Amino acid sequence: MRTNGDFVSRVIGNLKSNTKDGRVSKRLILSVGRDKAKFLISQKLDEMTLFREEGIITSIDCFEMCRVESKECSIFEFKMCDDLMKSTKELPEGIFGKNGSGIMSVTSVDGETYDYIQPANFRRLKKRKYIKKDKRYFYTEDRHLYLPNSTNELVDIKMITLDKQGAKEVSSCSSSVSEQCSNVWDEDFVCPDRFYDLVVRDTLSELANIWRTSQKDENPDLNENSKTRDVQ
Repeated sequence: MRTNGDFVSRVIGNLKSNTKDGRVSKRLILSVGRDKAKFLISQKLDEMTLFREEGIITSIDCFEMCRVESKECSIFEFKMCDDLMKSTKELPEGIFGKNGSGIMSVTSVDGETYDYIQPANFRRLKKRKYIKKDKRYFYTEDRHLYLPNSTNELVDIKMITLDKQGAKEVSSCSSSVSEQCSNVWDEDFVCPDRFYDLVVRDTLSELANIWRTSQKDENPDLNENSKTRDVQ
């Protein structure tokens, strides 16, 4: 899969071939590119077709949970749970579609699976006469994971996030400090192959707009021809 460095290098190459001055901050390029990729992914997330794309899903192994008092939970629908688990750390920033969380799966270390549920649906489910007692659910709020009616202290997560480094940092199973502190330019640039060229074009377009705006701010009294002569 292409890295952040690969993406930035391609954008810089296009900038140099199309402008007199291709000097743009690498971090600005990456930030704009990630925003463009995030928007496209969120638009397509509900189509259920992204899961087959290579490199889109990020795994977080050994994500720690701790027991909290249900009555003190800010989520009203969980206040009556017999048990309630909340993640000890925040999740990396995810991508959300119309149907909710970009978390693809939550699984306990012994293979028990959890399904995503909205609190309102959880409340209605509890009112049903016949329910599957072994069914497990998860919900996210303020980047924390909640497991109502569960006591599992470790879960494995698969999710769509652009923050690969953040995913490594919240895992309790990371093998070494060096692995957690990888170079940002060597990390995967999270974007489906079919969107990659479009993200590059959209990034170039926004950077061009930023450049034009900066020229207007620096030379407010010059017309376009004068600005062009001045910056050359």
